[in-house]
Parts: sequence; structure tokens; C-alpha cells
Amino acid sequence: MTKVLSLLLVVIAAFSLALAQEPTRTADEPASQGIAPKEPNGIGRADVRVFDENGNAIKNAYAKLESTRTDGFFCESWGDTDAHGMIALPPIHMGTLKLKVKAKGYRSEEIEVPATDLGNPVRVTLKKK
Repeated sequence: MTKVLSLLLVVIAAFSLALAQEPTRTADEPASQGIAPKEPNGIGRADVRVFDENGNAIKNAYAKLESTRTDGFFCESWGDTDAHGMIALPPIHMGTLKLKVKAKGYRSEEIEVPATDLGNPVRVTLKKK
């Protein structure tokens, strides 16, 4: 009986650790497709999610990620959000990152994004004009 109880505790502990590593998200929210670079100027990918002030997804919002690398090079990737207000931008070399988001009828937003945060979705809220 002691072995069974010990095994059960190990399984529960392992399951708890697995849950703790997964970012909090709602049941209907897809997992992040973002990838944080593993080294300076390494390749990463941003998963951008755009919403209005009421939490509604904004379709066709234009998102552009600009990267100024420490070796002097400049990279960028861009695209439009889908019906769920989401886009996984194409991978680029990551340096200092600036995300610009705009959509018709909304004020544009420009934010600095730490490359180390790209493993989680980058959530942007746009305000009506």
C-alpha cells in the first residue's frame, strides 16, 4: 500500500509541475505559437493577439515587428490578424523589438517587446478613434 501511495504522490507532483509550466489561458484560447530566441540575435517568432477595449478580437489588424540586432542588422516581419484577432508572424532574428499594430477605426499602438517574452502571446488592446 505504501508503494502505491508513493507512486500516486509522484504522479500528482509531476502533473502539478506540468500545469505550472503552461501559461494561463482560457479553454477556447489556442496555445501560443510564439518562440523566444535562445541566444542574442537568435531566431524567434511573435504570436500577436489584438483586441478592442471590450476584449473582442480585431480582424485584419496589421501587425509589424521590427528588430534591431546588436550586430547592426535590421529585420522585420508583418501580417494581418485572422478572424480571432491572431497572427503568428514569420520567424526573424531577434534583437531589440518594437511591435506596431494598427486597424481601421482604432488608434495605432507601438510597444517594445522583450525577446524573452515571445514564448507567450503578445496581447495588444487597441482603442477606438
